[in-house]
Parts: sequence; C-alpha cells; structure tokens
Amino acid sequence: MDSAPSATGPIRLLLVEDHAQVAMALDAAFETVPDIELVARAKGISDAVPAAGEHQPDVVLLDRRLPDGDGIDAIALLHEQSPGCRVLVFTGGADRAVADRVAAAGGAGLLLKAGLLEDLLDTIRRVAAGEDSFDVDLPGRPARR
Repeated sequence: MDSAPSATGPIRLLLVEDHAQVAMALDAAFETVPDIELVARAKGISDAVPAAGEHQPDVVLLDRRLPDGDGIDAIALLHEQSPGCRVLVFTGGADRAVADRVAAAGGAGLLLKAGLLEDLLDTIRRVAAGEDSFDVDLPGRPARR
C-alpha cells in the first residue's frame, strides 16, 4: 500500500480538532504552507471518519481528546475509510504508554501540541513520506524533539 503523497501535489491533510481557536490557528498556518493542503476539518470522530472516506487524505492530524471519544480509538476506523492515510495523533500531553497505544492502533506518530509550528510541519512531511515519528521515547523508535 503506497501512502506517500503524489510527487506533483501537496500533502492532503485532514484536521480533526474540536477546539475552535486551535483549529483556526492551524488553518491559518496551513494557508501559508504550499506543500500541505488542508482538504477537510472535523470536530470529532463522527465527522472525521466520513471525511476520511470522502477526501482520502495522505495524513490525518488527529486530536486525542475529542467530544465523542479518544482519538486513538478512531485510528482503525479512519484506516477503514481511507486505507492509504497515515494518522498523526496531536495531543496536549502523552507518555510512553499513550505512544504505545498509538503505535499499536496503527498510528504513524504522536506529536505534542506544545511544540513549534515548524516541528509540526516537519512531522507531517515525515509521516506523509512514510516515516513514523513519535514525540516521546519508545523502545526501538528514536524520540523526535
């Protein structure tokens, strides 16, 4: 299964974030980034799953704490709707146990919201290119800081 974005087009991104201010800030940031196209936004799992099916994103940037559940539990559903997508969990706090859950669920990475925008963009690009990228230490996986 080839999940890498087209060499001629931007990375297609689905943003799943329930906090309006965070979503608006990310939306504005992505407007200035030519190689990442925000194809859809969702506020929860119930919106994200059909959006993944409709838009077939390269990367899903998925908040962990959503009004209708834990984002990690939605990774398999997102993959069912968009088999080629790579899921990057974006959360306010995590430890190795959370990162292990993301990896076990089929997630491509975990990134803390406290990081810099450039780190987020770099991680999205790396995940889209097929790399896994976890922001916390995992055995056998280098930490991305």
